[in-house]
Amino acid sequence: PTTDGQNDPGPLRGRFLVSGSSTVFPIVDRQREEFVAANPGASIAVEGPGTGDGAQKFCDPDQNVPIANASRLYKDEETEICAENGIDYVELRRGIDGISVITSADNDLIECLSFNQLYALLSGEATGTVTSWADANPILADMGSSSSDLPDVPLEVFGPGGESGTYDSFGEIVMESVAKGKTGLDTEAREFTEDIRLDYNASPDDNVLIQGIAGSRYSLGWVGYAFAAEAAEAGDVKLVSVTKDDGGECVAPTPETIASADFPIARFLYSYVRADAAGDDALVQGFVDYMLSDAGLESVSAVGYIDLEQSQQDAVQATWADRATGRQWEE
Repeated sequence: PTTDGQNDPGPLRGRFLVSGSSTVFPIVDRQREEFVAANPGASIAVEGPGTGDGAQKFCDPDQNVPIANASRLYKDEETEICAENGIDYVELRRGIDGISVITSADNDLIECLSFNQLYALLSGEATGTVTSWADANPILADMGSSSSDLPDVPLEVFGPGGESGTYDSFGEIVMESVAKGKTGLDTEAREFTEDIRLDYNASPDDNVLIQGIAGSRYSLGWVGYAFAAEAAEAGDVKLVSVTKDDGGECVAPTPETIASADFPIARFLYSYVRADAAGDDALVQGFVDYMLSDAGLESVSAVGYIDLEQSQQDAVQATWADRATGRQWEE
């Protein structure tokens, strides 16, 4: 308090919106809460409509969104739109996530799935035809997979929509691995798709997905690890172990297996900062400084994600200190 009894407004004032990934949302929203508590003159809103929707706002000069979160690197077409609109960006890696495959806590028939099984259940080939788990078995047999033994029970699928970076990452990691022969199949013997099936329950809200999966006994879905782990701890869903190869070691998502990349559906998380705001806006600068501070970085693991190794974190700090613009990371 000041001497006249009024609250100290703090050194930073103003307002802005952070948009983008629903997966990264919990990290940045927690950091926002802590930062605003120390800077009551600041007003920061955080929303999570999805990586793609956030990129559209970020790259639109009329939207005035100085920070956008992403659960994947921005695509070339997204950075090209930014460039066309004269928007440079600082690309910051934030942490590590393991896209978690989950089912209802009451599903006692499924413990582990291979990439090939996930493909048969969730790829574009399943659209309109795979309404039970067993419906995927003929696809698996035709693919030449040795894991065509899925049970004959109803299947209801829940997952993020096309605006989500989690949707993109899941397709790139799982579907593309199968389609490019990385799971040991003969991709010259038949055609494969890299698309995710069209007929499933899609939502940009991870909590809605969790509720749907929890409420359908033989459900199947995928969300970020933080949401999945919290729901599993509450007894609402079950984490499904995953193996990249048929008959391989089944690995459950845990902080340790995600950090080591033993869990095969691990991916990095990002925030993008507009270069003009990084250079001229004291509030944006102060908030990003806090996000990358020791106190701010505690939010990554506090909400259930995995910290970067120190060498990567040092690189992120250097990128921000230099306000280096453009692509900094490859996946």
